[in-house]
Amino acid sequence: MAWVALVTWRPSIWLLVLPAALPLLNFSPWTGWLVFDEFDMLVLATLAGGYLRLAVEVRRDGGVVAAPRWPSPEVLLALLLVLLSAVGLARGLADAGPGFGWFQSYAEPMNSVRLFKAPVMALLLWTLLRRQVRGPASRGVNRFFFGMLLGLAVVTAAVGWERLAHPGLWDFSSLYRTTALFWEMHVGGAAIDAYLAMAMPFIVWALWAARSPLQWALAAALALAAVYACLTTFSRGAYMAVIVSLGVLGLWLLGRRIGFRARALLGRGLSAAAVLLLTGTALFVVLEVFGSLGVLALLALVAASYALFHKRLAGWRSAAGLGLMLALTLEVVTVFSTGNFMLSRLAAADKDFGNRVAHWQNGLGLLVTPGEWLWGIGLGRLPASYARFVPKREFSGAVEWRALPDGGAAVTLSGPKTQARLGGLFALTQRVPLTAAARYQVELDLRVFSSTTLLISVCEMHLLYERDCQAARTVIRPGESSWQQLELPLRGPDLSPGARFAPRLALFALSIENAGAQADIRRVRLTTGAADNLLRNADFSNHLAHWWPAAQLYFLPWHIDNLFLELLIERGLAGLAVVVALVGLALWRLGSAPFRWHPAAPFVAASILGAVTVGMVSSLMDVPRVALLFFLMVFLALSLDGRDRPQSS
Repeated sequence: MAWVALVTWRPSIWLLVLPAALPLLNFSPWTGWLVFDEFDMLVLATLAGGYLRLAVEVRRDGGVVAAPRWPSPEVLLALLLVLLSAVGLARGLADAGPGFGWFQSYAEPMNSVRLFKAPVMALLLWTLLRRQVRGPASRGVNRFFFGMLLGLAVVTAAVGWERLAHPGLWDFSSLYRTTALFWEMHVGGAAIDAYLAMAMPFIVWALWAARSPLQWALAAALALAAVYACLTTFSRGAYMAVIVSLGVLGLWLLGRRIGFRARALLGRGLSAAAVLLLTGTALFVVLEVFGSLGVLALLALVAASYALFHKRLAGWRSAAGLGLMLALTLEVVTVFSTGNFMLSRLAAADKDFGNRVAHWQNGLGLLVTPGEWLWGIGLGRLPASYARFVPKREFSGAVEWRALPDGGAAVTLSGPKTQARLGGLFALTQRVPLTAAARYQVELDLRVFSSTTLLISVCEMHLLYERDCQAARTVIRPGESSWQQLELPLRGPDLSPGARFAPRLALFALSIENAGAQADIRRVRLTTGAADNLLRNADFSNHLAHWWPAAQLYFLPWHIDNLFLELLIERGLAGLAVVVALVGLALWRLGSAPFRWHPAAPFVAASILGAVTVGMVSSLMDVPRVALLFFLMVFLALSLDGRDRPQSS
């Protein structure tokens, strides 16, 4: 209610707060929420306050309100986007069957509702967005850009904490890929990749717009932290997206200086690409022959040569820019030279691409009838359909809540249906306190109908990768009575809460290790010798509140790993065509005269292109927060005023 009042009073404030809060406001591992989250609450409150203010203004102005020109192409496409999303929602619900639940999984009906949120919220925000960013020298655009920088600062801070707490800040050899606070990656995906690709261009904006050395230094520090975050994702798609978006941004800003002449821009662009390629090759040759000290010596030689022969280095901005470029280069070389994880991923690129092509072909195989090709199989139905119809590509496990005849409740925890290699890669988890030198003990009330191997653990764990664990593995056989009581001590090293400035998280997990097995669990108790149960909702009376399903290592059924196939499979050719047309119109609008001269145009275009590049090898629409940001970027591009030109070029 306070936020509704604040947006009503200061309607432009949401442009700053919404992108800043986007990477933070999701506490699903603690709440158990999958379909809705805290960020949805912020968006809904923003809409309430924004439209309340709009209603007051319309009444004050005698019923006049600025609206997009009708029937403009962007309005028609935006309405078609939501209309076809509604069709996808209806088809998804029809395929999954009826049913509502706050804690449903990605294979159940509410997953369709989860994916329906982003386009609807983006369209509703568009009216508010237009009113704040229209007109020459709009401050609303700057607020939105600054909000993106704040959000990126949140992500980089989370990355620093995550790596300090778990693999270590300078460990680039361990199998550990950064996820920050994008908890949607508990079943894999590329949420952080897409976010970084969309956010990185705004660091260039901060450097470009800085008016003092202090402002520039803060932007440069964020640049170093953001590049570190990007590098530690160890994602080839994220690397390529950042290179593409920043390359386009560089050419665009160059065009501001020399005029948008295709031949000149092509020549400069090819020259810059050649210089970067030669520089990168030289750095790696020096690294192989002389090691890190050789790279440092080469960078020092480049800096000294530039200072001696380039007169423009006299200005602080030029000198600082050179220093930042050298620091970023050294950062990249450090990650590649002090660890072998990324090098091993690059070496496996051909094999991984072949596997991805086979994955895409399996996804296309889900489209059978003409209706499915035209309208899709339904929003949110890709995971369930892929696991059901693609041979040997089932889920690694599942969890289902059920009411018991005696008035109690239980969950059915399952392992993989047929593939024994997937055993233990799916768990029902809950965040628990991490106490130094504690010895954990578990009590369960459960029943099984066949021999079942149950793995129970408490691990130092952020999201996907275990550090140290205390665990117990037991084989449970059907008993004479249907329900059995099990008491087990967990064995393993003492767990450590970590440093105060980088505390570690702990995760309690239950998983089934053998294929075709399942267990009904109606009560769980976790203690460290004291009487208090460390688990909340331990009897499942509040459905799956506070419980969180998570996968490890194997994520194929949950994502198709391509934005365009994702749209085609779930929304059909009609949905794919509308999204492609909307994005194409946004990019064409930004690149056309006079919009190309708008101060915000190159940065918004680079952000959109970064997301599209990630989308070549990753899914975007299955993470509502990321999908909403993507659509907001597109609508921002369609809302800019072409009369706003830079004062100098």
